[in-house]
Amino acid sequence: MMDYKALSSLHAVLKFQSFDKAAEYLHLTQSAVSQNIKRLEQECGRPLLIRARPVVATPLGEQLLAHFNKVTMLEEGLQETIQGNQTTQPISIAVNNDTLATWFTEVVSQFSATDSTKLHIKAADQAKTRALLQTGEVVACISQIGTPVSGGDSIFLGNMYYELVATPSFIKEHLKGDLSAEAVLKSPSLIYDEHDELWARYQNECLEVKTDISHSHWYPSSHGFVELVMGGTVCALVPSIQIKQKIKSKKLVSLLPNKRLALPLYWHWYKLNSPVLDRLTKVIKSVTRDAL
Repeated sequence: MMDYKALSSLHAVLKFQSFDKAAEYLHLTQSAVSQNIKRLEQECGRPLLIRARPVVATPLGEQLLAHFNKVTMLEEGLQETIQGNQTTQPISIAVNNDTLATWFTEVVSQFSATDSTKLHIKAADQAKTRALLQTGEVVACISQIGTPVSGGDSIFLGNMYYELVATPSFIKEHLKGDLSAEAVLKSPSLIYDEHDELWARYQNECLEVKTDISHSHWYPSSHGFVELVMGGTVCALVPSIQIKQKIKSKKLVSLLPNKRLALPLYWHWYKLNSPVLDRLTKVIKSVTRDAL
C-alpha cells in the first residue's frame, strides 16, 4: 500500500518548489514534510528529489508524482459520481505562453462560471508542455505534438496562425519601404528566448531560407512582444488573433501577409474517467471552435 500522506508531501514540494510553502499548504510543519519524504525515499530505497533550485524529481519521483496525480483525480471523480459534489482538488495543466496571452483567458472564464474547481496553470513552451504531462507534473496540457502520452488521449483543436508584423514607422526607418523577405530578415526582430523555435520555423517553412537569428532580440513575454512591436523597435511573429484589430486599424502592418506560420495545437489529458476533466475539455473545444 502506497504511503499517500508522504506522496502528498512529495507532490506539494514539487508544486510549490519549497518545503516551507508545501508545509503551509498541507497544514504541517516543515520538519513533518521533510520526514514524510525521507520515509518514502527509505521505503523506495532511492532518492525521489534532487534538492536544488529548482527542486527536481528523480525518474522514480516522476513516476510516483504521476501516480499520485492520477489517483487523486480518480478518487475525486468517484466521489463526485457517488455524492454529486464537485471536486475541490485543483487540477494542474500546462499551457504555452501565446495561448495564455490570447484565447485561454476565455477558457478560464467560461469554466469558472459553472465549476468550482480551481485551475493551476504552468506556463511552458508549446514544445515542452507535453513533457510536463509525461512526468506527471500536470494531468492535462496544450501541445503542438499530437501523439497521446501513455494512458492519455488527445484531440486536435486547430491551428494557431502567426504573422510577421511591424509598425509603419519601423517599415520607414528600418526597411526603407522594402518589404522583401531579404530586407525583413536583416532588420531587428524578436524571439521569446533560446528555446523559441517559431522564428526559425518561419524562416525554414515559409520563407525557405536558412535560419538566422543574429538580428533578434530576446524578450520572454508574450504581451511584451506586442508592446515592443507597437513601439517600432522590432518586427516580430505574433499570433494573428492577438493583433487582428491593430492590423485592421493600420497601427500594425503584416509584412508578408501571404506567409503565415500555422502551429497545430492539441489538447492532451489522462484518461481517468474524471468528470471535471470532461467538463474542462468541453469548454476548451467550445472556445477553440471560435478562436482557432
